[in-house]
Amino acid sequence: MNEEAKELNELEFEQPLEEEIESIEVSPTKRRVYTEQGDPEIESLYGKYKRGKLVIQPDFQRHFVWDAKKSSRLIESALLDIPLPVIYLSEEKDGKEYVIDGQQRLTAFFSFIDGQFPDGIDFKLTGLKVFTELNRKSFKEIDEELQDKIRYCKIRTITFRRESEADLKFEIFERLNTGAVSLNDQELRNCIYRGPYNELLKKLSKNKDFMDLLGLKKPDERMRDIELVLRFAAFYHFTYLKYTPPMRKFLNKDMEKYQDISEVDAIELENAFKNAVTIIKSLLGNHAFKRFYKGDEKNRDGYWEPKKFNASLYDILMYSFAREDKNKVYQNLDSIREALIYLMTNDQDFIDAIELSTSSVQAVTKRFDKWRLTLQDIIGIAKKEPRCFSLKLKEELYKNDSTCAICGQKIQDIDDSAIDHIEQYWAGGKTILENARLTHRYCNWARQRKD
Repeated sequence: MNEEAKELNELEFEQPLEEEIESIEVSPTKRRVYTEQGDPEIESLYGKYKRGKLVIQPDFQRHFVWDAKKSSRLIESALLDIPLPVIYLSEEKDGKEYVIDGQQRLTAFFSFIDGQFPDGIDFKLTGLKVFTELNRKSFKEIDEELQDKIRYCKIRTITFRRESEADLKFEIFERLNTGAVSLNDQELRNCIYRGPYNELLKKLSKNKDFMDLLGLKKPDERMRDIELVLRFAAFYHFTYLKYTPPMRKFLNKDMEKYQDISEVDAIELENAFKNAVTIIKSLLGNHAFKRFYKGDEKNRDGYWEPKKFNASLYDILMYSFAREDKNKVYQNLDSIREALIYLMTNDQDFIDAIELSTSSVQAVTKRFDKWRLTLQDIIGIAKKEPRCFSLKLKEELYKNDSTCAICGQKIQDIDDSAIDHIEQYWAGGKTILENARLTHRYCNWARQRKD
């Protein structure tokens, strides 16, 4: 994959989406996983697969990554009666069994019987070291005796029954996650919590405006875009006041509760999601969910984070705009944008809450509260002496002279400029043209810290 494609199809985050889980809170009466062991023949598993009762390529495992040589070596192992690794399956509410570990092996067996790989390329054996005479032959071209050896090859399977405790089941699936590319949490959820809600999350992740905000041209290959939709939904359903860490369990709880979501709830969630996405696109465009950094003493020019996504900013913005009236927000877009940049550059408590221990209750509550109060101060009913100058005035000052009134250097980007009260606001200075001057955000911040 070239670098441009990588940038367009893989999300990069400032912090992990979900911090490590330290403990699993499962009551003593539920600390049990129900399993069923068996030694079915490949023919039996193949029959289930053809009837749609065995799903070997659920959406969380989108690609068959083995090549023809590795697949052929597996077939040779079966012909040599070499014991094969255990296949792990999960029985779900729909009565089907989903492959948790062993997708590549089963796909290789089934593809050989079918005569072609999932991508349509013919499967002919290659690279065999013992049965060399079978190289370049398909399943139909080998002796019937050898065909039967493959069909009736037994393989140990362990199936997790549907009545197993969900949180414990999730933890065990993660421990079984031994593939070359380990499954992440959302890929596991996609298997465990299948149903209407899972499909709704996928649908919302493909919203054109949402993909634009994430900078994606196609769905993220590791389902991180879907997990972001789930983060929005979890905070929307439970509110940040009922958040309890770890984030992983908070998201699992939402998926479990709404797994069979009603049509009414689905419509409500979709409308709230689209409302938030539409507003944020107008507010921030391609800077959505990214940090703005003020300059420092050595380089006073501030800048937008070019690539890395900040999930903490995502949470508060999506949550706050989900229920807001778009018309009221659009009347105050400039002030809201300025207020957000101000928090990211001047409010250290807010900065810490989006940078440090971001999944703690304290950090979550702090950033949600600060942003909610800031937003309501702008679009709420109560009005008071404005603290922020208008964007129109800033644009006029920047156009006339983009020099910082404090350090005397040129300001490179209008987003890095701030209109400073010559007489400080807290000291009674008015938010009027005569009391305004254009500065770097850093210079304005440094001046305030000295005063």
